[in-house]
Amino acid sequence: MPAEGPWIASFRTRGLAAEIQGLTDLQALRVREDLRLMPLQLDARSLLEDLPALGPVDYTTGNGSATCTRHEQVREVLPLDGGTVLFGDDAGMRWLNASWRHSVAVLSQGRDFVKSPPCLLLFGETGELAHQITLPDPSTWEGFIDLVCQHQGCWTCLRHGLNHFGSVSKEECPAWLLREAWREAGTNQDLDARLARLGVPRLLAVRAMEGLHTTALATQDLAAVLREFVSTGLPLHVELGNRHCIEVMEAPLERFEEGPDGWDLQLSRSALHLDPSRIASLWCVVPPWQEKEQHRFECYDEAGEQVLSLFCPLNQGPAVERDWQRIIGRVEARLP
Repeated sequence: MPAEGPWIASFRTRGLAAEIQGLTDLQALRVREDLRLMPLQLDARSLLEDLPALGPVDYTTGNGSATCTRHEQVREVLPLDGGTVLFGDDAGMRWLNASWRHSVAVLSQGRDFVKSPPCLLLFGETGELAHQITLPDPSTWEGFIDLVCQHQGCWTCLRHGLNHFGSVSKEECPAWLLREAWREAGTNQDLDARLARLGVPRLLAVRAMEGLHTTALATQDLAAVLREFVSTGLPLHVELGNRHCIEVMEAPLERFEEGPDGWDLQLSRSALHLDPSRIASLWCVVPPWQEKEQHRFECYDEAGEQVLSLFCPLNQGPAVERDWQRIIGRVEARLP
């Protein structure tokens, strides 16, 4: 089982019984007798700030289609607009709207950790699992337990806003308003905020902009694109995550393997796992706010959630930009 397997198999997949009862990820974990859960205080930022002292750990972020596990030591925990960043630079973990504070839990098998190492699970305001921090090195366990004891909370801390889902309206929106929002947006986050005010999911806007700023691609083209990145060694900017946090990576794609359980990718210290059967649509998107034309490959699941985004890192020089344009050209040549 790959490093991200426990995230998928144990923590996020709740099983048929949990789904029938309508339990959230957090609620389903609480009823499991084989796990030991320790609730943390509602605002656990200070615990995160103490994590760098423990050394390298595994950070896992995912959604139903893609999962990323990164082994690295956190350098800094810095506040950014819209959330918190763990790695102290442009690449790393970005928390959206500080939603990780609403429910935080620690999962362990007891102090001996015979079956699995201890880990910290961070949940969103609706009880969805947002992020997993695992400590594989036994030398860090005692220090981690001390941190947990210092920040231990009560189960009331984990009920905050548990039933508040804040679903987005699916009302119709005039095409001219969509075009206006798309063209006037200054950043990707600005575009999402404008679409949210219009009650329009991002995928609906992407479809509405087809032929102007977006192009629909066959999902099988994604494998061909990834193989191109491996063969060329071009730097790649990758973003994946969920509604609470996003993992950001910038590095050449070192490995791409297609297996019966999905695709495995390697970028520097990050291991990615993709399930192509859960990718419902693939789009080539050209954001209008970039000074230079920059193509993005965006993947969406059946629910219309963006699960993966790939594009060329900024300021890489004309040679890298030309090679990227060659890949875009070969993708466009395959269009009907």
